[in-house]
Amino acid sequence: MAEGSIRGFTSFDIDIVIKFGGSLTRDLKLCQRLIGNITGLSNAGQRIIVVPGGGRTDKVVEAIDREQSLAADTTHRACALAQDQTGLLLADPSFSDGLVACKTLASCRAALDRGKAAVLLPSRLLFDLDPIEKTFDVTSDAVAAWLAWLVAAQRLVVLTDVDGVFAGGNLGSKAHLIRQVPAARLSTMGHTAIDACAAAFLEARQMDCTILNGNFPDRLTAWAEGGSVVGTVVLGRSGATSELYDLSRRRRARPPAANQSVRLSGKTP
Repeated sequence: MAEGSIRGFTSFDIDIVIKFGGSLTRDLKLCQRLIGNITGLSNAGQRIIVVPGGGRTDKVVEAIDREQSLAADTTHRACALAQDQTGLLLADPSFSDGLVACKTLASCRAALDRGKAAVLLPSRLLFDLDPIEKTFDVTSDAVAAWLAWLVAAQRLVVLTDVDGVFAGGNLGSKAHLIRQVPAARLSTMGHTAIDACAAAFLEARQMDCTILNGNFPDRLTAWAEGGSVVGTVVLGRSGATSELYDLSRRRRARPPAANQSVRLSGKTP
């Protein structure tokens, strides 16, 4: 993704943008382990920006909207502020002193220059730049993809509570985990392990993204260090093809027949 420095423009030199799924905050012990792995990568020299999901607060906003049918601007702003609240929690020193909550990209850069991982509280940036539509179709996944493009990050990873994208609606079936999938295909399938708008953005910007299960923190470390891990790679370039693989036997599973529909599973807006 990175395009290198341009004369007259500052470079953030971001190695990784991490979308930290709000669902991962349900288990705070696990959450602390995952934050520890992020801190470890930062201590090893990786320049990391964390984009938090909305978490529990976001679910409250969605529940109220179902009862009251709130204005789109209200839910948009409330959900962005929910991301801020999750970010503040992730950067709390009770978890680690290696993450710093940041309201601006300038403060992100300052934290990175001090050897910390920056947790972006995105509401100010979203309100000022107004880059996304005010709809539940756009989630923090798309915000993370946009941010990775904005700062020309080298890599983007989405940490969620599933192993990746699965074929045929077989959520959790090791033989149906899709190892790689074109963003163009994923964007037509609706909300899966990432939202459809994020997939469309990756396609338009020809960016890649890796989806990992944050319930296994060591997968993030292994991936960041260049290892092969369980997950799904979303390929932004045109002409990319899908690949299935059987984790239990480490051999390719038979792909769906040409006339068999493939439904990618699992995530609601």
